[in-house]
Amino acid sequence: MRRLRTTMVTAALLAMPAAAVAQGMTTRPEHELGVDLSLVYQSPSGGNGVFRVMTPVDVRLGFVSSGRMSFEPRFTLDFASSSGTTVYNIGPDLNLLWKLGPGHGPHNLMGPYLTAGVGTNIISFGTGGSSGATLTFNGGLGTRIPWGPGAFRVEGFVAYTPKNTSLGAPNTLSIGARGGISLWH
Repeated sequence: MRRLRTTMVTAALLAMPAAAVAQGMTTRPEHELGVDLSLVYQSPSGGNGVFRVMTPVDVRLGFVSSGRMSFEPRFTLDFASSSGTTVYNIGPDLNLLWKLGPGHGPHNLMGPYLTAGVGTNIISFGTGGSSGATLTFNGGLGTRIPWGPGAFRVEGFVAYTPKNTSLGAPNTLSIGARGGISLWH
């Protein structure tokens, strides 16, 4: 009898965490956290275009909604050094995502989406150089592909940055692709 009681108590203790995990899998996540790597072709007006790989910091935090639209703050940190010139760029951004179709996979979060947003580039041209901010408008098409507890995310995008005469920055068109991973909480 004692052995039966011990077995039942042990089974109940093991079942409680399993039930909590199962309940967590059935509730819709509230946040999507992701990290991306980007390859971008930038073409300034009146200048030569250049390919850039943007990493290691391109972080996004999405707020998942039950509808088709959700929003996602993004943050990039960029550093470039060439011919004695060093450029630091911090870029907060806010994008809206519009899910195309009903979605599939866990919580119907997988599948294609459209995105559009606006961001600020806070730029500093190294020690003693000028500093300032530019505004960037962007749009893109992406998809989420299931991967374990999260997803691979691939996105093609176009961005336009109007000129900033105080920084000496021309109008710039950027065309690129980003790829990364997403996890939900």
